[in-house]
Amino acid sequence: MAIKDLLAVVDTSDSDEQFVQDALSFAEFHDARLTLLVLSVIPSPEYGYMYGPPFIVLRDFLGAVDAKQQRIAQWASRARIEIRTISDLPEGIYTSASVQARYADLVLFGPEEAYGYPLIRRQIIESILFESGRPVLILPSGHKPRAIDQFALGWNATREATHALREAMTIAAVNAKADVLVLDGRPSTKGHGSEPGADIAHHLARHGFGATVRAISGGGDSDAEMLVRAARQHGAQMLALGAYGHSRLREMILGGVTRDLLGGAALPLLFAH
Repeated sequence: MAIKDLLAVVDTSDSDEQFVQDALSFAEFHDARLTLLVLSVIPSPEYGYMYGPPFIVLRDFLGAVDAKQQRIAQWASRARIEIRTISDLPEGIYTSASVQARYADLVLFGPEEAYGYPLIRRQIIESILFESGRPVLILPSGHKPRAIDQFALGWNATREATHALREAMTIAAVNAKADVLVLDGRPSTKGHGSEPGADIAHHLARHGFGATVRAISGGGDSDAEMLVRAARQHGAQMLALGAYGHSRLREMILGGVTRDLLGGAALPLLFAH
């Protein structure tokens, strides 16, 4: 299925110039309609306690919204681009962004440094993954779109990883190469089977993808670092991952691949839940 509707999420900061250009290029490459969703978080009393008296926060907020509206006026003049703004308290923005995401084939985010409110960005990504049913693609800064002739899949034989594979097969080029990355895989009747990665590689091959299983052993680096390094080492143009195979609370306390990679990496990261 071709990508025809894209949603790119930004906030009211002025740090996203490169990401917006990357999103525009991505949409043009796929001949897709692009919607820029601008998130403007309305200051609440809690923000006042954290950052100063509420009237100062509100003044700064209104100034940021006005500046953003002037900047996006230039982008809106481009063909097939729509600008939407959500102004609400954080909880309302999480819900509204997830609803908007349901009407896109793919939701684009830039790296963490492209946002003025990294924590809200992270929570928006989580809300979209859990509530919209749509995948998220995090682009590295300055990404140049091209056909995905080789992608990597972080495979742990979970439901979430299966969804990530489905989305990756949609985005990748026909007959692309696929690296199945299995981290510390162990045979299991309820997961990997007798040979970790082999069954999903056969499935990929039946769909015309050239699949190679690559076993990765844990070492001193984090699981996230090892997966990204293996993907890049073998030439993958995208790394697909199931998001939050463990609960968000567990990853918040103990860490996890999803939380470690939501900030972005040196190659596009595709997440599905």
